[in-house]
Amino acid sequence: MGSRKKPRFKILIVDDVPKNIQVAASILQESGYQMAFAQNGPTAVSMAKNKRFDLILLDIMMPEMDGFEVCRQIRDRVSNREVPIIFLTAKEDADSIIKGFELGAVDYLTKPFNGAELVARVKTHLELYRSKKELMSANRRLSREIAERIKVEEELQRSKEEYRDLSNHDSLTGFYNTRYLYNAVEALITECQSSGEPFSLIFLDIDNFKNVVDTHGHLNGSRALAEVAGTIKNCLTTPAYGVAYGGDEFVVVLPGHDHPNALEKAEDIRSKMLATTYLPKVNNGVHLEASFGVSTYPDDATDIKTLLAKADQAMFHVKSEGKNAVAGTVRSRSQP
Repeated sequence: MGSRKKPRFKILIVDDVPKNIQVAASILQESGYQMAFAQNGPTAVSMAKNKRFDLILLDIMMPEMDGFEVCRQIRDRVSNREVPIIFLTAKEDADSIIKGFELGAVDYLTKPFNGAELVARVKTHLELYRSKKELMSANRRLSREIAERIKVEEELQRSKEEYRDLSNHDSLTGFYNTRYLYNAVEALITECQSSGEPFSLIFLDIDNFKNVVDTHGHLNGSRALAEVAGTIKNCLTTPAYGVAYGGDEFVVVLPGHDHPNALEKAEDIRSKMLATTYLPKVNNGVHLEASFGVSTYPDDATDIKTLLAKADQAMFHVKSEGKNAVAGTVRSRSQP
């Protein structure tokens, strides 16, 4: 008896420009997918309501109803909550990326897109979707996923309420931004000049982070940064705080910490990162490492720029010697 063929995946392509639909369809048709097309938002919502699709490729900028609203309405139906939605868009600013992620998109591609990348992303998310449906047949797994979803939604809501002061905070991670860092550390230096107390800075850079973005997409890369920030935050107690320094770099400010204490705290963060699984819903999750540099006031420097430079230099020393370690000045170093 011959083996039964697996049913073909069904993909809905939504774009108000017929040429864009034609280009995407011509690229994907060689993979044997069943495809349907919609040239406006209301039609796409209606089709998603009446038919089951395994993946939706959705343009953002459309007249009458944009892709964000289409995504929201599709996600309102319980049967469509898990269907992967990939945005095909010319918009690549951070606010649009975060908004798309919050509405339920799993990835995005910037137009004009690379054909091989489109095929790879579609294949990856279809396989993830099929695996997820199989896992959801188990009640225990279903209950755990629902609990995780509720927890993430609660954390997002709490973050929105706690970090409304956008002038001093990074909107993705909830950490302070560099503008706050320079002002706050200048004030801390003045305070420590009077009290004689030390303080330390940790400069950390995630190792090989580009691989995460290349493999799982920009939206998941942004989420991973937010999750790493969560790990750092869980290792700190007031008055210590974290700063989103830029890209995949973070700074930790440790009032009252001398050099040995700061090295110990950096090692604590490094260890917690190694023990954490990031992006748990993406395949088997992602494991991340980082390189750390430490500098201390007043032993290493008495101004913010030099303190940051020395911590940065110590971090790059770690990078040059194999990454995933903690280093301070030449007087001390901690290896994994």
